[in-house]
Amino acid sequence: SNPLQQGWFVPHDVAGLAELMGGREQALAKLEAFFEKAPDDFLWGDYYNHPNEPSHHIAFMFTELGRPDLTQKWVRRILEKAYNDDVKGLCGNDDVGQMSAWYVLAALGFNPMCPGSGKWILSSPLFPEVKLRLGDHELVVRAQGAEDKQNIYIRKVSVDGKPLARFYLTTAEILAAQRIDFELTANLGEVMK
Repeated sequence: SNPLQQGWFVPHDVAGLAELMGGREQALAKLEAFFEKAPDDFLWGDYYNHPNEPSHHIAFMFTELGRPDLTQKWVRRILEKAYNDDVKGLCGNDDVGQMSAWYVLAALGFNPMCPGSGKWILSSPLFPEVKLRLGDHELVVRAQGAEDKQNIYIRKVSVDGKPLARFYLTTAEILAAQRIDFELTANLGEVMK
């Protein structure tokens, strides 16, 4: 990777990085330009580079900077453009399974931006329903509206029927939950606040 990509490798202190960049708005503008200048397939280049794992947390930084809609937009675009179902379906070397793990977690609707933090940033799930076996219980992740590819934004989220008023889950919540329900929308004005 290059210094531009490595400059975002501060998943443990996004607020501190933003401060060094001149504040949240400056950091958001730089982050958005970083994605806008990437190639459409997110392959090798000077900007966002999905084939290289040190970039995998960067799309989730938008949420930490107060723009979860941009996390949802860019994660969905990466899922659709950097992966496919042929022999070259992975856009890079699957180092210890990271390339595949990123896809699975982002497609489920949550991903640990900073491993070890216990915080899983939300993205919009790809599938209407997924069942996971977590230890001795099953977790069902449902996403109303996922069947329509236009619905890339999160309108509502609930965990075991209780509304979630933030754009992340904790490890403890995921491990204890029986059901996580998403409601997706194509309308940016309906994004959960």
